[in-house]
Amino acid sequence: MESLLIAAVSAVVAAVVGFLVGRGQGVTSGRTLGLAEGRDEGRRAGLSEGREEGRLAGNEEGFEAGKAEGLEAGRSEGRRSGFDKGRAEGLEEGRRQGLEEGRKAGLEEGRKTGLEEGQRRGHEAGLKEGRAEIADSVRGVEREAAMREAISRVSAYLTNTVRSPLEGVEADADADELRERIGRALGALQDLDYFIEDIQEHREGTDLVKLAQGVAREFAADQEIAVRISLGAATVHADVNPPALMDALYLLLHNAGRFGQGATIDLTILTENGSSVIRIRDRGQGFSEEAFRRAFDPFYSTSADGLGLGLPHARKVIEGMGGTIELRNVPDGGAEVELSFPGR
Repeated sequence: MESLLIAAVSAVVAAVVGFLVGRGQGVTSGRTLGLAEGRDEGRRAGLSEGREEGRLAGNEEGFEAGKAEGLEAGRSEGRRSGFDKGRAEGLEEGRRQGLEEGRKAGLEEGRKTGLEEGQRRGHEAGLKEGRAEIADSVRGVEREAAMREAISRVSAYLTNTVRSPLEGVEADADADELRERIGRALGALQDLDYFIEDIQEHREGTDLVKLAQGVAREFAADQEIAVRISLGAATVHADVNPPALMDALYLLLHNAGRFGQGATIDLTILTENGSSVIRIRDRGQGFSEEAFRRAFDPFYSTSADGLGLGLPHARKVIEGMGGTIELRNVPDGGAEVELSFPGR
């Protein structure tokens, strides 16, 4: 019985030794919880196996074998259990710490990025507003300049075409001269009103050949400038407003006569690529770069006494009938205006 007690005590001592060894290694790789489980498991296994081996063998060798196996089992179980528990806890702790550090780093990075983004957007917004203010200022200056130019043009037109004929009347002028001067003044005012009045949207199928020929004859008789007509076909049809188109053609012929210095004007009517086309060409110096850029600006004119409303009005008329108007310089001299309408 004494030897059994000694064996039991020895087994307990051996298990404690195994526990201490297992705890040291378990702490290194797996923390306190794993060690506790390894200690208990090793003690129970070592005590049980040591007792059993001691009883069966009945000698010291059995006890030593039980002790050795118990110790090894305790160590193995302690390592495995402690390592697993420690790794799990370490992983959880690592996640927690990583999350905290990530939040801190993300917050700092977000603040930095947000500040940079805010500065950039603020700069862009300020720049945009500044440019808009500058653009508004420039447009304001341009509008003011355009208004001054318009007033100057109208004033010069009225002086040359209305005031001058009436102021130039001699005291002994006869009735015919008075009627002629008054007629010129009234005609100038009517021309000004022509550019202001609304254009009717009426359209009808029209032979552009007959219409253009009629306008050319009237213009040549009024201005004593020859118009040479070229036809691509006997008839060229389009849906237009005949009276409005006749006025626009007369206006364009008048411009061609003025800038062509009275030389013969070429008038061509044809069908091209499914469109009905009218071309008016003068023999002048052609359009300058500025004239190309500003030709359709109201009150822009290269003539000192011109109103600068002819081409803008013509474009309004042509586009109002679904057509287009284009300007170009001709390679061998002069300028050309092309009107194009959808063919019928």
